[in-house]
Amino acid sequence: MSAQAILKRFQKAKNLKNQNWYSHMRECYEYASPQRETFFDHTPGEKKNTTIYDDTAVVALETFASRLQSYMTPPYQQWALISLGSRVPDEVGEQTVTFDGKEMTVNEALELTTDIVFDYIHRSNFDTQIYPALLDLGVSTGNITVEYDAVQDKLVFNCIPMPQIYLEPGPNGTIDNHYREWEVELGHIERLFPDAEISDELQRQIDSSPTKKQMFIEGCIYNGVNYRYVVIDKSRKKFLIDREDESTPFISFRSSVAPGETYGRGRIMSVLPSIKTLNLVAEYEMTAGAIAASGVYTGVTDGQFNPYNIEIAPGVIIPVQSNDTRNPSIRPLPTNFDFNFTQIQKRELQNVINTVLFANPIGSMDDPTKTATEITMRKQMDLQQSGGFFSRLFSEFIDVLIKRIVFLLGKEGIIPNITVDGTNYAIKHTSPLALAMDLEDVQNLDEVVQRLFSYDPQGALFASGIKVEDIPAYVAKKVGLDPKLVRTKAEIEQKTQEAMQAQQQMQQAQMGQAQMEQMSGEVVNE
Repeated sequence: MSAQAILKRFQKAKNLKNQNWYSHMRECYEYASPQRETFFDHTPGEKKNTTIYDDTAVVALETFASRLQSYMTPPYQQWALISLGSRVPDEVGEQTVTFDGKEMTVNEALELTTDIVFDYIHRSNFDTQIYPALLDLGVSTGNITVEYDAVQDKLVFNCIPMPQIYLEPGPNGTIDNHYREWEVELGHIERLFPDAEISDELQRQIDSSPTKKQMFIEGCIYNGVNYRYVVIDKSRKKFLIDREDESTPFISFRSSVAPGETYGRGRIMSVLPSIKTLNLVAEYEMTAGAIAASGVYTGVTDGQFNPYNIEIAPGVIIPVQSNDTRNPSIRPLPTNFDFNFTQIQKRELQNVINTVLFANPIGSMDDPTKTATEITMRKQMDLQQSGGFFSRLFSEFIDVLIKRIVFLLGKEGIIPNITVDGTNYAIKHTSPLALAMDLEDVQNLDEVVQRLFSYDPQGALFASGIKVEDIPAYVAKKVGLDPKLVRTKAEIEQKTQEAMQAQQQMQQAQMGQAQMEQMSGEVVNE
């Protein structure tokens, strides 16, 4: 496919987005995230929130992004583990392999691989780039790219704003193809695209005008096996980069998708009518408040009093024809505005917006004091109500992100070149959100143990019916305990044998002591 054919395909994707989504997305950003609204031409530093009368949606969306980041990808924490797949026998994890010049088990090698992956994540700009992507997720679709910088030996993340990204769907509701249209300073091309083939003409332009901006199209097209990554100079219709790879640098994730659509429908879209109504109610209330504070007056247009050139201010004398209370030249205009009604309406609308955007999941801080158990139960109820929302993010965001990073680091030889496909190698989510979901399993185990002991206080029923030796590893896995602190099966067997040997030695010592006492007693009797 030539550069012209790819540009034609990109233009079709762009037209579809602009026709169907442009006005809807722009309106969402205007009300909920005006600082990120760049669908129109804008000037750096311009005011973008001049039409906002109630900032509940703005604050709630920022809280939504912050809460998701702390729930799913908390900074400087490991929120996922690379482990053996479900079809791999447990014995494989105890086999010995050589990794980084050291002998260790397969499970230990995977733990070390996870440590390396998150070391690169924490040294990168991931935490700063994922937050704006989550803001875009609240409106429609979050978009980031992941690349490896070999010169600096680090991962590079880049959040793509919604006005720059154009998507094409796959056959199963996935997003297969990505296009990005953006203006790039010519002096930044070599740093942004280190493997770009720069023509002599473009090089001369870079040398003469390095700060000049020019439009480029960056795209990645999936052919069913590999991804074709291209960067095209839009004005010259020529490739700067054209290569195939097994993985795509683009990651797009959505919280909800309507049938037949490619772009996500974020939570802001769900409550946009409430946001607009709340903004209108706040505008009416402020207008009514200004009228109540300064007043509106009626005046008689006679020869003495001219309402078009008077000034109503403290200390001003207004010439009038009559001050008779029965027929004055000027009098206040009666108003009839119910502030109580607007306050009730505002509270109801604010509660709806905050609830949808997870801005107040455990209730107001003004509520009576809550116990830790009640807070935990409320969090679990909140997760149960939002299960579909988070499950899609785990599959479209976290899983794809870890697979991309493992691919990049494996390609560079930094970690073993493995494929995280869920069969041989899988991803175990250990974020606070995932652990909160797993906590219910631990609570179910506690309930089973309590019931068994209530049936048999001696514990015989519990010991015979439950694999007691597997409980520590199960609980540790569910609560996200570092695997280094959990004994392997070989270590458990070794400890068991040591305990049995110690018990046998103790029994033998006791028997020997008893025999000596018996012998000494016989001597005394003689």
